[in-house]
Amino acid sequence: MIIDSLKELEKSGKLDKPVVLWGINNITKEVITWLRLKGYGDKLLFIVDNFKYTFCHEYEGLVVVTPARLKELEKESVSVMFFTMKHQESVRKQIEAYGITDIYNLMNLSEEKILEKCNLPYYFKNRSKGKKYLCYILAGYDPVLWEGTLARIEAFQNNNVDYCLVSSGKYVDVLDELAEKNQWSYLYSEENQVCFIQNMVIELHPAADYIFKIDEDIFIGQEFFTRMIEEYHTIEQYGEYRIGFVVPVIPLNCCGYVSYLKLAGKKKAYEERFGRAYRCSFSAAFNLDETAEFLWESMDTFDAMVKKFLKNKGYQILDCYFNIGCIMYSRERWLMMGKWPERKGESGMGTDEAYIYEDNVEKNMSIYEVQGVLAGHLAFGHQKKRMLQYYQEHKEKFQIS
Repeated sequence: MIIDSLKELEKSGKLDKPVVLWGINNITKEVITWLRLKGYGDKLLFIVDNFKYTFCHEYEGLVVVTPARLKELEKESVSVMFFTMKHQESVRKQIEAYGITDIYNLMNLSEEKILEKCNLPYYFKNRSKGKKYLCYILAGYDPVLWEGTLARIEAFQNNNVDYCLVSSGKYVDVLDELAEKNQWSYLYSEENQVCFIQNMVIELHPAADYIFKIDEDIFIGQEFFTRMIEEYHTIEQYGEYRIGFVVPVIPLNCCGYVSYLKLAGKKKAYEERFGRAYRCSFSAAFNLDETAEFLWESMDTFDAMVKKFLKNKGYQILDCYFNIGCIMYSRERWLMMGKWPERKGESGMGTDEAYIYEDNVEKNMSIYEVQGVLAGHLAFGHQKKRMLQYYQEHKEKFQIS
């Protein structure tokens, strides 16, 4: 099959461009040998592999590199060949995410383009300073919280980070004014497609190698950005698992609430009232309205608990489904998963969360939780009515101190 595909590419003149091979497996040597015997050896540039480049730096005389090298190529002037059945969709999505158009799966030449692109109208007020770090805040639907949540991002912003307020499906003048006041960018679309708008904000900040994604109902505190950046790079250097994404401790999160209970010394009290604290999506933390109030009641004030957590050191691996209201990830990770999944006719709400989790599992990538950084999540959707009332009645708990 492989040789037949190569012959078909040769016959149709598709081997005239420089060639990049994707992946090292039992077929790679066969492909290289055939191309060299047929006089195409000088067309071979290098081999790309997501993970094997870390221990296999050369294969059959070709250098083995990270996919980031694809960014250095002129996209129209190169062909990429890959040969896998197990992860063919995942591989193709990733290559397409780098903008390569000539992609050939030697196991199936008839395979067509996979990535969907919604191509919706969007509006961007660009105040980017070309920073290495980007924080985009998805906002527009919970204005009652902004004096607490967005005000905290304003108060604790970091000079090394570009900020962009993002509204999926609407223009909000208050957000536009807040962005102008802080010299942040503002991006919005008329149609609500959360994955599309997230892809756009990253594409519109090409200098950003590392990205914070924060929802408008997330409370951050002192040193949030500084500590997250420092810990992320420590994990990059020393972590024993590849990074899927990095998160703070988040009390109201199906996985992170257990970490919070342990570190805050509240686990016994929680379990006496709600039963065993398991890390899972059907935990009491998600299913009961009372748990959201309990977790916020466990703090004298949010800032006091933030300061307590800042004394913690290190990180841990989370082996469970994670609610992604506040995460940090890399541009390379975004490209590796083929960007956020734009699907026409869908809002994308929740799709992004399931997608990155499933991609973590497929690629053996981990969620790292930074023990010294606390972020607050007000409530899950069905808890929100009760918790909005709680928020209004306990403003002192949420105020910056």
